Amino acid sequence: MRAHDILSKRWFCGLRKAKIGLVGAGSIGRIHLLNCHHLRNAELVSVADTSKEALGFAKAMGVTSVRKDYNELLNDPSIDAVIISLPNFLHCECATRAAEAGKDIFLEKPLARNVTEGKEIVSVVKRSGVKLIINYPTKFIDSYARLKDEIQTGVFGDIQIACATNVSSGPFYMRGMIGRPAPVPSWWFDCRLTGGGALLDLGIHEINLLRWYFGNVAEIKSYLGYRFNLDFEDHAVCFLRFEDGPIATINVGWFSKDFRNSIEFYGTLRHVSIGNSTRTGLGFLADVVKRRLGKIESFRKPYYKALQNFVDCVNFDISPDPSGEEGLLDLEILSRAYQNSHRCGS
Repeated sequence: MRAHDILSKRWFCGLRKAKIGLVGAGSIGRIHLLNCHHLRNAELVSVADTSKEALGFAKAMGVTSVRKDYNELLNDPSIDAVIISLPNFLHCECATRAAEAGKDIFLEKPLARNVTEGKEIVSVVKRSGVKLIINYPTKFIDSYARLKDEIQTGVFGDIQIACATNVSSGPFYMRGMIGRPAPVPSWWFDCRLTGGGALLDLGIHEINLLRWYFGNVAEIKSYLGYRFNLDFEDHAVCFLRFEDGPIATINVGWFSKDFRNSIEFYGTLRHVSIGNSTRTGLGFLADVVKRRLGKIESFRKPYYKALQNFVDCVNFDISPDPSGEEGLLDLEILSRAYQNSHRCGS
């Protein structure tokens, strides 16, 4: 695209706002709803959810058009794009219908419950000619994004070992928007509806992140833990070997009230360890103040940046990244991890 065309598009987009619909106003959906108020060149115009309480929250946040049936939202010709924040088992149905309705799509990870559903979504999106971006907010954390540049410029030398960790309470101790415990939806405890446990929910983030850093995965195997004796793993450790990169370890778990999201590299020149842990009392209080002032809390910023990236792709006709194809590749690698797994614990 020529520079003149890019400038023309940016000028035109500055005069209009993309109309966005939100499908699903649960825990993550509400983060997106709040972030929509800060988007450039976009406007949240409608929300769909089966929950009366969720729709009440949307109304309280200034959304005038609320619907119980998301098909009504998808069939609205005034809406350009949709944010889909639904349980895993509804991703395939909603995403394919959205694509067939001509809507660009911002879809919560994972792409789908399994590779078969993921392929169907990607196929329908391609056939319909719409854009699809998968929400991987970790890539939009500033310190993590800087690592990508430092790897490419050789700051660490040859990285031999990498370790990615994501441990929390998962669905067992959910929190509402102001920090109080929130009810846990029953679908979280049905593996047929989720597609997997902690490895799918958290590990998909780390697989995507490490692939972003190091490229193609040559081998992967995993060890699955069942502390709570449920039908799905509540913690897991994966070992990955990259075709042209380090040996990496992924540690994920739903067993701790504490929270840890970190990355470590060990290179021939330098080592690095960065991460985010549970917010302290002062950090939580600072976020409460920011929210009351109408600002973006620190924990919401990566989600906001991911969503703004989607809006820019829609408005400026930029190729989506992370795309549906990327999400499908992550699912394929995750599927290999499950196939190459050993069960640990009772």
